[in-house]
Amino acid sequence: MERPATLLKCRFGNVDQMQNHLHVVDGRMLFFYREGKVRLEGGSRVVIEFSFGDSEQVSPLRGWVLARVDTEGGNRGGWIEFPDTKLVKRIGEGRQGIAGRHQRRLGCDLLVEIKHQGYPRLARIIDVSLQSARVVGASGLESGAEVELRLIGAEPPLPPSLGRTQVVRADPGGDLAVRFVRSDVVARVAAGKLFAAVQEAWAAAPEMTHPPLCCQGGRVLEPTLPHMKART
Repeated sequence: MERPATLLKCRFGNVDQMQNHLHVVDGRMLFFYREGKVRLEGGSRVVIEFSFGDSEQVSPLRGWVLARVDTEGGNRGGWIEFPDTKLVKRIGEGRQGIAGRHQRRLGCDLLVEIKHQGYPRLARIIDVSLQSARVVGASGLESGAEVELRLIGAEPPLPPSLGRTQVVRADPGGDLAVRFVRSDVVARVAAGKLFAAVQEAWAAAPEMTHPPLCCQGGRVLEPTLPHMKART
């Protein structure tokens, strides 16, 4: 069974501080997460929820641990690699670039089977709300299609079946926005259970707070960037 992604929180005083800690290398984004109670193992998947002291906005991102750091400058933690640099571009626009949606959404990383006209596909749910979800890795589906979702390896309190959903947006790369069909009793109940389970998991997630002495006088307190292999 696939090991679930580790949920982590990181809180900055403002967006400018966060921008100092995001590094774009070879089209990928790197961020150093300073460890507390949770040990980050190389290659493990993580979801980090970034928040700010001067704003109610949050930005969840999925990535994986590229390299561990155990001793450099007293730092202990892991360099997290994110597959794209969209967040860097958004925060470059200021607070409006990370403006949240009206509906509360929670980041996650859940393996799911999508069944459409009897044909199953494996994909991942990467964020959820009480009414909808975002899915990646499900190519070949079009907007308007009705599909059934089933979580792979779900254990309580996660519901195994998410019932019927409708695709409301489909990008060519398999990035979907789906809405739970409210007339389907299974979907309606499962949507609430799924949101509550993810919310409970986030409530227990460890949080790293930006050190008060960091980003003072142009100094950023973090270890040296790791060596990155070129993409093939």
